[in-house]
Amino acid sequence: MSALTKKQINIIEKGPWFESRCEHLKQFLLANGKCVSLNAHESLFLRGDAHDGIYVVLSGVMRISGVNSNGKEAVLSFIDASLWFGEVTLFDKGLRTHDVYAQTDAQLFYVPQRSLEQLLSKHPEYWQEFGLLLAQKLRLMFSSMEDHALHSAEQKVCNRLLMLSEQTNFSAPLALSQQQLADMTYLTRQTINQILQKLVKKNAISLGYQCITVLDVSKLQALAS
Repeated sequence: MSALTKKQINIIEKGPWFESRCEHLKQFLLANGKCVSLNAHESLFLRGDAHDGIYVVLSGVMRISGVNSNGKEAVLSFIDASLWFGEVTLFDKGLRTHDVYAQTDAQLFYVPQRSLEQLLSKHPEYWQEFGLLLAQKLRLMFSSMEDHALHSAEQKVCNRLLMLSEQTNFSAPLALSQQQLADMTYLTRQTINQILQKLVKKNAISLGYQCITVLDVSKLQALAS
């Protein structure tokens, strides 16, 4: 197992799920994983792959998506530094449910399934800890479903930007294109461009090459409500 640097450990410890766990579980995860590097657009795993463990992003951005029979990609979410993922198959030992790609060059920390099973056989109380990680994802999913059903196009965009930015405590630009935002909100790229230009004029966001930066959280929250 490759050793983590102090900087990498600090990134993991800032994660909203990891920071609240007990010291024994934290140390086990840190001691039983290895680092994985991916180039931009390289796949980590695909829908239908066997379960193999859980991951946390150390640097870069990962993209969760699905592709239909015609090759059209539906982007579900992006995963930034300090966020864990892959826990669904820890519970049911089923196949991976979606494709995960590196949106940018990325480095991950990976804890194998075998190590997790050994831990949970000795400490079954830790199932609840991983259940909390899964529950966080369910809350986001329900919020997204409600957003799609009840809100206007502008509200959908604002809510999605807030949701993605909240994952990194609004500290970094969002590495996504307008087309990917359109796929995530089920809107056309033309509609997305019109809404984003309005948000720029209101100084709520700024636009860069395939990235969006939230400038004023309160303005976005007001527009989203």
